[in-house]
Amino acid sequence: MAPEQAFLPVWMSFLVGLVLFFTRKWMADVARAIESLEDRLRALEKAQADCRLELAKGYPTRPELERLAERLENHATRLTILEERDLAA
Repeated sequence: MAPEQAFLPVWMSFLVGLVLFFTRKWMADVARAIESLEDRLRALEKAQADCRLELAKGYPTRPELERLAERLENHATRLTILEERDLAA
């Protein structure tokens, strides 16, 4: 095989090798970036959960708030009845 005839296949093989090498390198970089983003997302989710817990401390729960709203409603009704009696008297 003459050197001129071997040049093109060798050059193509070299270029394909370069493309494969850089594609593999790029894929590894993308995988590392995705892992980094997943780590950051986990840290953010943990921080959100911690904030929710911190906010929830010392505050009434939903059932407690509902009971409180019901009691306020009862007191408001009683006050209205007492005012009506007072005005009627």
